[in-house]
Amino acid sequence: MLVEILTIGDELCRGEIVDTNSSWLAAELWDLDVTCGWMTSCRDVAEDMRAALRQACARAELVVCSGGLGPTEDDLTVDVVAGLAGAVAEVHEPSRARMEARFAAVKAPRATNWLRQVRVPAGARVHDNPAGLAPGFEVELDGVPVICLPGPPRELKAMFDASVRARVVELRERRGAPERIARRIYRVFGRGESQVAAALDGLTEGVAGASLHFQVSFPETLVKVVVRDRDGAAAAARLAELDRAVRERLGRWLYGDGAAKLPEVVVGALAARGLTLAAAESCTGGLIGALVTSVPGSSRVFLGGAVCYADGEKVRQLGVRPETLASAGAVSEETVREMAAGMRERSGADLAVAVSGIAGPGGGSEDKPVGAVWLALAGQGGVTARHILWPGARDQVRTLAAWWALSMVLSEVAGADAGAGGAS
Repeated sequence: MLVEILTIGDELCRGEIVDTNSSWLAAELWDLDVTCGWMTSCRDVAEDMRAALRQACARAELVVCSGGLGPTEDDLTVDVVAGLAGAVAEVHEPSRARMEARFAAVKAPRATNWLRQVRVPAGARVHDNPAGLAPGFEVELDGVPVICLPGPPRELKAMFDASVRARVVELRERRGAPERIARRIYRVFGRGESQVAAALDGLTEGVAGASLHFQVSFPETLVKVVVRDRDGAAAAARLAELDRAVRERLGRWLYGDGAAKLPEVVVGALAARGLTLAAAESCTGGLIGALVTSVPGSSRVFLGGAVCYADGEKVRQLGVRPETLASAGAVSEETVREMAAGMRERSGADLAVAVSGIAGPGGGSEDKPVGAVWLALAGQGGVTARHILWPGARDQVRTLAAWWALSMVLSEVAGADAGAGGAS
């Protein structure tokens, strides 16, 4: 079933707010085996709204709208949809009673336009709003169900969870033998989109209903494998076959699948092995620690870190030898090895990772250009190091360095075949 999501509001079209409703709705609908074919936004102009609704109903099998259900004169959704449906707008009495109770409880005066936001087209199916005052509603336009929800994300999400999700499933099943979608997201770090695509070339050839999709979500690449079939079990079986091929082809660059990003995977791997981690950071300025501690439960594995930006702090806090800094410089294999070893010794962690680089935009040289980063990992078996070069923007260099540090940790904990990249 193809759906169109229509968001309404001048503020969207002027770029004053970001349309998060469309992306959230599309993800929720995708989980219900309903595909979003179009996302449209239009102004709070009746003519534009009518045109957008007519266009949506001409090409989609379900339309989900958000916005324009408030009390102000530019909230026109009820009136426009009622007009297209050949109905009148009327007050929804249960919503009116709930609003009156709310006003009475807070002793708020009633504005002259207070009833505008509790109107619906006559005869519409009403979707109650558990998080606000304006009800949602559903009508058919040219035989296509149109579900209208408020614009505030908190209210839209609450209403979707309360009744709209079940209604979408009902509409999907009504079509008879709906298409089922089996899918899996794979997360790759350390290889670009073109390299990943080359590794998976021809993967879905000869597999009925299968397709392959790529998304760059810096600094990782997402691979999405989708199999469509009216028989859900058949789709799942074909996906399982493709899963084995994906893992074999991507090998060590595949660090996980699903929603868990690299920091979460690293924390999980450390916890499973009962290992602890510490970090010594220069150019990343604490980003490694921030990524790890963003994961709930990271206190079980992360002991702490040191941000040693100045050379003197590398000496004072980590025990880096002054002669190492003098001969090799702060951005060097020798220095990060001593940073990692010093951090492990001082913290008592099982593993310690260190990073030092030139994030830019200035500070580079011919020998050490902007984007040059050295990383090291100290463990029971000694210290390993690797060098990366990414001549990008400052935030990209810092992010990439932090992720490579975590990939080295994962490689050490889970083994090179299960980790992203590997320490060299």
